[in-house]
Amino acid sequence: MRFGLRTRVALVFAVLSMLVALVVSTGIYLASRSYLTNQREASFLSRALTDARSVDSAIAGGTQPGEALAQLPVVGSSQALMRVGAEWYSRGATISPTDIPTSLLDMALSTGGGQQRFAAGDQTYYGVSVYTRSGLYLELFPLGELREILDDARASLAALAVVAFVVGGGIGSLVGRRLMRPLQRLGDGARQLAAGDLSVRLPDIGDPDLDTISDSFNEMAVAVASRIERERRFVANVSHELRSPLTTVVGTAELLESHRDAFGPREARLVTSLAGQSRRLSRILLDLLEISSVTASAPVQRDATDVAALAQQVLVGRNLDPGLVTGEHPLVVTDARRVERVLANLVDNAARHGQGVCQVLVVQAGDRVQINVDDAGPGIDPTVADRLFEPFARGQRAEEQRVEGAGLGLAIVRDQCDAIGATISVGPSPFGGARFTLVLESAEPVEPAPAPERAPQAGATPAPTPAGATPAPTQAGGTP
Repeated sequence: MRFGLRTRVALVFAVLSMLVALVVSTGIYLASRSYLTNQREASFLSRALTDARSVDSAIAGGTQPGEALAQLPVVGSSQALMRVGAEWYSRGATISPTDIPTSLLDMALSTGGGQQRFAAGDQTYYGVSVYTRSGLYLELFPLGELREILDDARASLAALAVVAFVVGGGIGSLVGRRLMRPLQRLGDGARQLAAGDLSVRLPDIGDPDLDTISDSFNEMAVAVASRIERERRFVANVSHELRSPLTTVVGTAELLESHRDAFGPREARLVTSLAGQSRRLSRILLDLLEISSVTASAPVQRDATDVAALAQQVLVGRNLDPGLVTGEHPLVVTDARRVERVLANLVDNAARHGQGVCQVLVVQAGDRVQINVDDAGPGIDPTVADRLFEPFARGQRAEEQRVEGAGLGLAIVRDQCDAIGATISVGPSPFGGARFTLVLESAEPVEPAPAPERAPQAGATPAPTPAGATPAPTQAGGTP
């Protein structure tokens, strides 16, 4: 599992903060333990020597060893023992003389005194032995309190390391977010550029190390826009230069085709083929003019339009049954010319690749109008659905069967949809083929205005509407 850059930055900050906290905490703990231990042991040694002299003086003055030990001031939980001859005396001792290390007693006998840490039962003691004139004095100091203090300090320092890890992770997350902000802007700009927005630019953020990313992206965007614009101008210029001679060729070919009966069978077939190919070349030329934005750059004109009636006109213009248009008849404010161009290309695409149009379904939902163009063809492979709207893109079936067309119709559809703020998509059709869905997302539903009442002239009566007649429909693209 690979973490993202922001997560990795946060983890690095957290781990480094914890390591620094652990190193500092360990150093503080070791120094504190050494200082506290040495201080306590020095204090214990000084007190044991003082108590040893006091007990020795009391015994030398005739006081019994047990009474001399009882006269010692009680401070803390120390335990005092005195061996006179072979007999042991004690004051509040909970440890047996047999549990005392013999090394501690031997140091006192050989050097006059000694000190040693040792464990007895579940307790650790710091013992001080002093050889006096009256006998061997021994005082034991429990180290449990010191251990508790050190344990609390160790737990506090460990908690400090955890806090450092959390704080470091938070700081790393903030730093990672700041570092990722230019990259996120770069990613958003790249996606907009890939979607066709050639005007996208990244602003500078005032950081000399990060502004180079924005500057490089902006230079790339300018270069891409310039190259695309040069290519569009080239295509437009070439198309315009070819339009006049091609018009002459088409006219001549159609004239010859109209007199093909005067030619022999072989020449008639050649004339018919010439006329068909010249008309095909003319259509491709018109598509190139459209895709090069010569006509697509025209301003958007929005009028109240009956999109269902518009679809019917498109079908009638192609000798198709207008009854294929089903659903609602909403009036929406949109560019009727561009919508008609989109529907015409979709109908032509269905006729060329999908065995003809089966249905044009118009559905209104609030401020959205959805137009579905269904066919009963072989359908569209979902893996190539997005690529179909690219210029010169053709499906595998069209290439295998050499279906007529240059692959510009759906690219024109996408450009026209982008111009009017609509969306186009493709999916499966209930008729077994493909369904192209045009969604006018910015459409504004318009209620049809009532027809104005005319005052009847004097002596005249309104003419009755003939049986079965309906009022004239509103023209597509006009206002009601």
